[in-house]
Amino acid sequence: MDHTYEQYVQKGGRIYTERPADVRLSGGLNRIKISWPKGPDPSVVKARIFWNVSADSTEIPVESSMDTVSCMINNLPEGNYSFIIVTYDKEGNRSVPLEVFGSTYGEKYQARLLDRPVLASQQKRSGEMFIAWGVADTAMGAFATEIKYVNLTGDTVHRNVDAIVDSTFFQDYLTGTSYFYRTLFLPDSNALDTFRTAYSEQLVEEYVPPAKIELSSRYLKNFAAPFQSETYDGARWGTLKDWVTNDAMRNQGPAGNKIYGGYDNINNSGSFGLQKWGDGDPAIVNGKMYQTITLPAGDYEVVWTTDGNSSAVNRGTEGRYLVVAEGNTLPDVVDIGNALGSVSFMTGVDRFNVKVNFSLEEPTEVSIGILVNFTSGQQAVRAGALRLWGPDL
Repeated sequence: MDHTYEQYVQKGGRIYTERPADVRLSGGLNRIKISWPKGPDPSVVKARIFWNVSADSTEIPVESSMDTVSCMINNLPEGNYSFIIVTYDKEGNRSVPLEVFGSTYGEKYQARLLDRPVLASQQKRSGEMFIAWGVADTAMGAFATEIKYVNLTGDTVHRNVDAIVDSTFFQDYLTGTSYFYRTLFLPDSNALDTFRTAYSEQLVEEYVPPAKIELSSRYLKNFAAPFQSETYDGARWGTLKDWVTNDAMRNQGPAGNKIYGGYDNINNSGSFGLQKWGDGDPAIVNGKMYQTITLPAGDYEVVWTTDGNSSAVNRGTEGRYLVVAEGNTLPDVVDIGNALGSVSFMTGVDRFNVKVNFSLEEPTEVSIGILVNFTSGQQAVRAGALRLWGPDL
């Protein structure tokens, strides 16, 4: 079978050892690591790596017990390099040369590194400190910022934050101290060494909060349409998830089983809703729906609004109040004067907002919600949201 080419084959021709595959180069500070998986050729006993147009080289023994062949080349001036790798057997036969490329880093790279900017460092009256960050130079390899600060027990703490995080919060920051920070860089994903900027000292200012911000999502649950139901009759009525609904407010359902009230899904609106619309609906006397939360000292505003609800209704002239009360429940109508604040919303119109302002001198448990007395005629309420505004402490 060999006669067609046998005349062209040199008898006892040259033997080539296996050359490396999947070579990985990892650059670092004036050094580079070159490694590759040891191949299946058992005859390979060593490898030699050449660089600087073969003016420099290093030899690596290749042993049968190895899984990976690797070599660290030190004292390489910063720059880009071409490396030639050749393997050998014990007879001196060599592989076809393999050329690979890599880079080392040094003073020039270090000099181009810039700290991630700090936009603000402020501490709230609650003791919480926060840092707002500018954009990190990820193009140069920034991947984290290291922060050194003193905690409440007087210990020095080191904390790393990811370069893509835009703000960092501290619950254990010691008031009256400054902190130090520096940015960490990796020149590429395979880099051996982490580069760092010098530490910069940063003072912390007192946080001056705006007069009021919306705190609804911080303290309240299920506070805006479409509301979520805890129970549902499958047609229209239910109770609201995350709200306390007293028995008086549950006046919907089949005769003898009035277990629903507070959630009204008329026209698929997912409303906060309740009504006494006729003789079939029991009267609602001191009907209460509320959430109980604990708020820090400060000035607050609660807003009851029909905004966001396509089926707003405010019908009838019997008692309905937005109430804020100290403690874990709302007062009865006769005791409403004891509440922290209340407002009647017998407005006569469907679309409206009402609000209650109140102040707390110290952290206080409060209940916020709706109190109604619907005893006769056609009375109904549906709304879009209950929102809380206050200080960002």
